[in-house]
This record gives sequence, C-alpha cells and structure tokens, in this order.
Amino acid sequence: MIIRSWRALCLLCLVLSLLALARSAQAHLTRYTGAEHSSTVAELSIEAGGVTLRLEIGDLDRDAFADLIGDGASGADGVSMGLLLAGDDGVPLSGEVKVVERRPRTDRSTASQPAARLPGSPEVTYVEVAYDLATQPATLTLTPPRGIGGDEAAAEIGFIVYHETIPVIDFQYLKRPETLRLDWRDPWYTAFENADLTRHHSAPVMTFLYVEPYEVRFEILIRLKALASWMPLDAPIDRPIDPQTQARLREQIGPFFLRQSQVRIDGAKSRPLLDRVEFVRVTPGGIQALDATARPTFHTALVGVILAYVTPGPPQEVTADWTHFDDQINSVPSTIIDPVSQLPYDLTPAQPTLRWTNLLDEYNYQMATIEAIAAQAANEFVVPLPSSVFCFIAAVLLGYGGRMGLSGVSRITGCVVFFSMALGLVAFGQVTVRNPLKAPYRLPEAQALMTLQGLLQNTYRAFDFRAEEDIYDKLAVSAAGDLVADIYLQNRKRLVMEEQGGARAKVQDVQLLDAVQVGPPAKRQRFTFQCTWRITGTVNHWGHTHQRRNQYDAMITIQPIGQAWKIVALDVIEERRLP
Repeated sequence: MIIRSWRALCLLCLVLSLLALARSAQAHLTRYTGAEHSSTVAELSIEAGGVTLRLEIGDLDRDAFADLIGDGASGADGVSMGLLLAGDDGVPLSGEVKVVERRPRTDRSTASQPAARLPGSPEVTYVEVAYDLATQPATLTLTPPRGIGGDEAAAEIGFIVYHETIPVIDFQYLKRPETLRLDWRDPWYTAFENADLTRHHSAPVMTFLYVEPYEVRFEILIRLKALASWMPLDAPIDRPIDPQTQARLREQIGPFFLRQSQVRIDGAKSRPLLDRVEFVRVTPGGIQALDATARPTFHTALVGVILAYVTPGPPQEVTADWTHFDDQINSVPSTIIDPVSQLPYDLTPAQPTLRWTNLLDEYNYQMATIEAIAAQAANEFVVPLPSSVFCFIAAVLLGYGGRMGLSGVSRITGCVVFFSMALGLVAFGQVTVRNPLKAPYRLPEAQALMTLQGLLQNTYRAFDFRAEEDIYDKLAVSAAGDLVADIYLQNRKRLVMEEQGGARAKVQDVQLLDAVQVGPPAKRQRFTFQCTWRITGTVNHWGHTHQRRNQYDAMITIQPIGQAWKIVALDVIEERRLP
C-alpha cells in the first residue's frame, strides 16, 4: 500500500512539474534550427512557369559548387558539383545560370533568431539559376553536392522552398536527397515526403488568445479559401487580388468575426473592438503584413483578424469558444499566451473552448505600476496676497487704532472683520516667494537621474492601457498641462511598427543613458536636462514577438507640481532606430 501511494505521489509530482514547465515556456512558434545561418543558403521558388534557385555560397563551400562559379573542373576529384533538381523521371532539370557575383551575406536575423557569426568573409558568392518547366511535375527532388563516397553533403546547406510564395518548410538543413510532392491545385498542401521537413503555421486556421493586464485579444489566422466556405466573399479565384479588392474584403471580414465573437471575461460576454484586419504572409521569421503593392491569389491569401477586449486589470478567467468546423477543418491549432507562458491547445468539435485561469501570482508576476515621483519641499513658500493685505490692515487697526481716534469696540470689530476676510481669501491670489533665509535649491545628480528615469518609465507605462482616457489619466501623473496631449500623440506615432501592419509596440524597458543639467535652476525649481535614453518595445501577435529599439536625445524640463515631479517641457532633438 505504501509503495502504491509513493508511486502515485511520484506520478503526481511528475505531472505538476510538466505543467509548470509548460506554463513557464516562452517558446517561439517558429521552429528555430539555425539553418538560415549556414555557410551556404539555398532558396528555391517554384511557380507555374518555372523554378528559380538562389544560392549564397560561403567561401568554405566554393569547391562544392565549382561548376557554377567557375572555380574548377566538375567532378575532377570524385565530388558531385552543385545542387541538382530532378523531376518525376529522376533526370536532372536543365537550368540557366543568370547571375554569379560577390555580394554581402543576407541578414536573416529576427528578434527571436539572432544572426550567427560565421567563419570567413562576410561576403558570399551569389548564384541565381532559372529552370523552365514545360509541364507541371508531381515531384521535385533536391540533391546536395556529395563528397567522396557519396554519403554526406559536401557543404553545409540551409535551405527553404516556396511554392507560389507559400513557404513549404521552415529553414532546414539539406543533408541528403529530399523529394517534394507538389500540389498544383492548392500550393498550401505542397509538402516533402520527409515528415521532418515542415513549416510552422501549416494549418488553414489558427487562433491565439492573449491575456495581458489591461487587454484580452483573440487573434485569428485563416486562409481566404477556408473563410470562403463560411461566408460569401467578393474575391476573384482566377486572378491576383489587387489592393482595392483587399480593402473591400477587409470590410466584409471584420464585421463577420465581430458578430461571431464568443469571448467571456470573468463569466460575462465581452464586447469586442476590431483592432484590425489585414492580409499577411508566412515568412521564416513569422507572420508579417503584406506591403501595399502585394497581390496574393485566392489560394495563397492569408488573413489575420484581431479582436480586442478592454479590461480594468488582470481578469481571473477568460474563455473563448470556436464554432467554425467543417469536413476539412476538424481541428484548429491554438495557443493561450499570458505574460509568463504559452500553452498550445487543439480546438475540436468535442473540445471547442479555450480556457485561461489566472495563475500569475504563483509565478511571482509583478504588474508594472505608475506612481508619482515625490518632490522635496522647495526653498520657497506661498504667500496669499489678498489675505496678507487684510491681515496687515487688521494689525494696523489693533496696534494704532487708538491713535487714530477709534474706540476699543471699533478696533476689535474691525480686526475681526478683516481677519475673517483674510481667512476667506487665503486660497486666492497666491504668490510664490523664495525663502531668503535658505540657499537656492540644488538637485543632486543621483536624485536627478532617479527622477528622470522614473518619469520616463511612467510615461511609457501609461501606454500599456488600452482606453484613451486611461492613458491620458496615467500620463497626467508625470506630465503637466498641455504636454499630456503632446506626449500622447507623439508616442502613439513613435511606437507604431509599420512593418507589423501598424501594430503599436509596448515598451518593455527604458534605460536613461545620460542626463546633463543645462544652466542653473529657474524659478519654482524648474530644472532642464539634456537627456539620452533608449527604449525596447515589442509587438506580440500571431504567436510571435517582434522587437523595436529606439534611442532619443531630448531636452527635458522638470518641476515640482503638487508635491510631485512632473515633466513640463519636452523637446526631442534626435530619434534613432537601433538594430
């Protein structure tokens, strides 16, 4: 009995450990192999009329591709030169070399996939080969250059394949011959026979539930072709979709998902805001918005929809129901993402609900706060001028009224009247006067740095809130008067990431790099500093994190207002985007 209980306890501990690992995992949905940073990188693009092979050949691999770049005789030492493409019959395709030139290596780093340092020159030999396709083959076989004995590739090759702009795989290593089965009717389903060679975002529909302190988002990635089975779409099937048609489709798709929203927050059905609808594409670095000139086809078009729900703080429970299934789509890969975890889930007709429960406290998650920066009492005091005048008159009556011929009763009555008037006007006509008994106030350097750092952090944290009035209220904690509106408008513009479809980055880190006081303090403890600071912002959507780093040089003036330091003037001198 004891043994059974011990085994049960061990099994329970194992399950809890696995759950903890799952919640703490911050995995990027794109599988990162490092193949895009190989010495040699091959990109293969397959279209209806032909195939284009683009090679970036590292200096260490020049011998393996000698026949393409003209460095030597093919096959002289038993090495098979070049990368071969063969069709259904196994006969290599005949290609024409279009370009051979030296050029810098393409930077394929992303926020989650930093560039690797490769040995040798930062330049590569770029080769572009074009292959005509007289027919549409059912298969294509890629064979890397072979070393002596023919068992291993003679070069380290990272490769990716596109069929009509759709990536068939994530970047992988080409170590042996690999056969690709082509689906010409629907390139989305083109795939390698090797089951290890796949891509992320391979499902026609995917959903993501984001839970953040002040916002819940339900994001949907769906093929236009799949969406057409659930709603009527004015989309051409036999020609590319131009930008005007894309705009018209976005206007149809957004309201459809607004009506279909099935998100409940703390048990109550929540009204969604349509954050955006955009046409996107799958890339090695994740999902990216199409540029304004892109023309996807009905088969390649992918649409992203984001519904947002404003919350006053972290909810305790969020559920999202998915009701769109059919004969072809009976499982929808999903991910629940909160500040400390990413949890994968498969939605099915039997289990159609995503459910998030607030366990943030168990992982010591601390929500960022916005608190006023307390100011030390100034070497000044406030004088209510009208009250001071009436107090003076009352004092004169009391001390010299007798010499003026006034009776005692009149003097006392006058004093009471004027003192009452002084008390009633104490809040009016106040004038700040420097205390002549104290030296002018000096803000110590360490305190100045802490004050400026805190004010800058508060300013950016205000944009964690979703509602405009909330942002204004939080900005007012650290900025004065009309400057609140200026900061709101300027920061909204600066935090937008155009390459991510206009999504607004959330600032994760603010670093004050330098602050030098400019001139002596002005009246009312106004201090001006020339400041340099750096921010790191991120956009989280479609299961990916995109990072932005900016650096600013500006003149910042601060002053105590109502017992707290506030920014009263801000003049940005220079803004730089950092790599």
